[in-house]
Amino acid sequence: MNSLDDKTVKELFKNLCCSRCRNDFTKDSLTIKEQEGDISICNLKCIICEKDFGDVVINFNRKSDRHESLEIIDGPPPINSDDVINAHEFIKRMK
Repeated sequence: MNSLDDKTVKELFKNLCCSRCRNDFTKDSLTIKEQEGDISICNLKCIICEKDFGDVVINFNRKSDRHESLEIIDGPPPINSDDVINAHEFIKRMK
C-alpha cells in the first residue's frame, strides 16, 4: 500500500488481530482495491493463516502525523425467521 508504511499500519491495527491465529496485521495484509483521495477500500487478509476478512474502508489523512487505532463497527444483527415472514407479507401486499 503506497500511502501507508508499516509503522502506520501497526498503529492503525494495534487493537485488532487475526481472529483465527492471533497474528498482527501488517502492510502486506492490505490490498488496495479502490482509492479516492484519503479513502481507500482494501481487502484485509491474514498473511500467516490466509483468513480473508473481506473489504475494509480506511479514511487515511496523509497530512496527519498521528492516527487513531481502528475499531470494529458491527453491522446489523443477522436476519431471523420473523424478518423473512415480514418481508414475505410485505411483498404479498405490494402485488
